[in-house]
Amino acid sequence: MKKNLHHVRSLASVASVALFINMLKRTGPGAIVDKIRLLGWGFAVLILLSGVRHVLRAVAWRYCVGPEEGRPSLLDFFGVRLVGEGFNDMTPAGPLVGETVKVLAVSRRISAQSSASSVVIENLIYGLAAVLFMLSGVVLVLIEFATPHGFRWLAGGLVTCFLVSMLLPYWIISRRTLLVGRILSRLKDVGLRWASLERYEHDLRAVEESTHDFFRSRRRLFLGVLAIEIATNFTGMGEAYLILKATSAQASVLAVYLVESASRAVQLAFAFVPLGLGVQEGVAAATLQGLGYAASEGVSLEIIRKIRTVCWAALGLLLAAKYYIVRTAEEGGTT
Repeated sequence: MKKNLHHVRSLASVASVALFINMLKRTGPGAIVDKIRLLGWGFAVLILLSGVRHVLRAVAWRYCVGPEEGRPSLLDFFGVRLVGEGFNDMTPAGPLVGETVKVLAVSRRISAQSSASSVVIENLIYGLAAVLFMLSGVVLVLIEFATPHGFRWLAGGLVTCFLVSMLLPYWIISRRTLLVGRILSRLKDVGLRWASLERYEHDLRAVEESTHDFFRSRRRLFLGVLAIEIATNFTGMGEAYLILKATSAQASVLAVYLVESASRAVQLAFAFVPLGLGVQEGVAAATLQGLGYAASEGVSLEIIRKIRTVCWAALGLLLAAKYYIVRTAEEGGTT
C-alpha cells in the first residue's frame, strides 16, 4: 500500500513539473519577468499580506488549544506554523510531514494529545472555511454566467452540496460518532493488526475524543475560529488584486474572488504536490481566461505567489534548524 502510494506521488510530482514547464513555455519567461518588474515594491506588500494570513492562522490554531493547557505565546505558534508550512510546501509528502512537525514542536510546551488535537481541529475548521469560500465562488459564477434554466439545476446541486458539507459534520459531532475508533475496531475484527496502529491506538482515540469535545462544548469559540479562517481567504484576494492591478492594469472583485476560490480548491485537492506546481498555474490561467484576461496573467499571478511562498518556506526551514538546535541543547542539558 505504501509502495503504491509512493508511486502515485512520484507520478503526480513528475506530471506537475511537466505541466509547469509547459505553462512556462506557453507564457514565455520574458513575459513573466516583465510582470515581476511591474510589481516592483508591491512585492513587499505581497509579503506583508501573506504574513497577515500566517498570523491569522496562528491565532486560530492557538485558540484551538484548551485554556487548561496554558497556551504558548502567539509568537511560538507563528514560528512553528512557518516551520510546518515550509515542509508542507517544499516536500511531496506535504501535510503528512508538515502537520506532524507542528504536533511534535508544540508538544514540547503542552501535552502531545492536546498538541495533536489542536492541529486536527484547526485544519478541520480551515477546511470548512475553504469549502464555504469555494461554494460562494461557485454562486458568483452561476449568477454571472449561467442561463436561467441551467442556473436552477446548478443552484439546486450547489445547495445540496452546501447542506451535506454542513449537516454531515454536524450529524457526526452531535451523535458523537467516533469514526477513527470504529475504523480501528473494524481493522481488528478483520484480523489486521499493524504494530504502529496498536502502538498509537489509544492516542488516536484520545485525539478524536478531544476533537469531538471541542466542537460539542465550545461552539462560540468554534464560530470565532471559523470567522478567523474565513478572513484568511480575503488576504489571498488582496494578493491577487495587488498582482493583477500592478501587472495588467485591471482587476475586478469577481476575478480575484474566483481566482482565490479556485486556488483554495487546488490547495485542498493537490496538497501532496510541492507548491501546487503546474496545477495552480493551469487553474488560474483557465479561470482568468474565462473572464476575458490573457492566460499569461494567471500563470504570472501564480508564479509571483510561488516566489512569495518560497520566501516564507525558506524562513520556516531556517526556523526548523533553530528549533532543532535549541531542542538538542535542552536535551543535552538534561542528561
